[in-house]
Amino acid sequence: MKNYLTITFLCFAFCACAQQDTTTVYANPGYNKDPLRSNWIPQVEKQDSLWVLSLYNKKKVLQEKISYADEKLEVRKGQYLFFENGNLTQEGNYYKGYKHGEWKTYAAKLLTDKVNYAWGVLHGRYETYWDNGQVKQRGVYAKGKQIGNWNFFYKSGQVAVEQVFDDEGVSIIRNYFDQNGAAVKELIRAQLPIYPGGMRAFYDYVGYTLRYPAKAAKNNLTGIVKLQFLVLPNGNIDKIEVKESPDFELTQEAIRVLRNSGKWVPGKDLGEPVKMYLLLPIKFKLN
Repeated sequence: MKNYLTITFLCFAFCACAQQDTTTVYANPGYNKDPLRSNWIPQVEKQDSLWVLSLYNKKKVLQEKISYADEKLEVRKGQYLFFENGNLTQEGNYYKGYKHGEWKTYAAKLLTDKVNYAWGVLHGRYETYWDNGQVKQRGVYAKGKQIGNWNFFYKSGQVAVEQVFDDEGVSIIRNYFDQNGAAVKELIRAQLPIYPGGMRAFYDYVGYTLRYPAKAAKNNLTGIVKLQFLVLPNGNIDKIEVKESPDFELTQEAIRVLRNSGKWVPGKDLGEPVKMYLLLPIKFKLN
């Protein structure tokens, strides 16, 4: 039997490193059903009127701290903390199970964004930052809609985009500027990471490198392996995560090929190399 491999590639980029904490209310013991938290060691303490759940990895390093209003650990209330490699990457507060108030996200110990919520919806001041501490984006949300004046800045601090939204969140004014402050007709904000030579070159690389696992082929296992990975500003690949897969061996082969793909051309935001995530589905098919 001859093996054929079909490859599809779809990518979605987002500059911020999103954490997996998005659910507002968990059914007890919800954190044990989550694939991220199921391997962590829980410890619950009563602190004043709250029950605080601390989750540790096998090396006893704190990964996450969640406060609850009830002993069943169903409704979140109070401080929330998330850690990666021992460093704080996200902090904020919950109220009656919803994100409420100011939330901050960090990368490499640097503040990347500071936003406000009201009952789980973006509401209030919104700011993101370059890795030199300079503001990248600034504006205001009202019940999940961008309103009023919004500005995007180059890493130098120079204004790149001036935008005005009405009370319904509709953009009514948009002005662009180059890095010298001169007005321009258009501006490319974000550029996705790409494999050197383009996606045709990537298809050729995968087709030449990937080998259908013998056991999977024998058992006629097919399907799509979806990998999410981070392309760093220097082009290196990091944080490969499996989002979906029909088989362990297919997963391992897809990861091997991606990991050995070398440096990519990094994504850019307003001309500056930035870290971006990509989602890569690889379809395995036998004929």
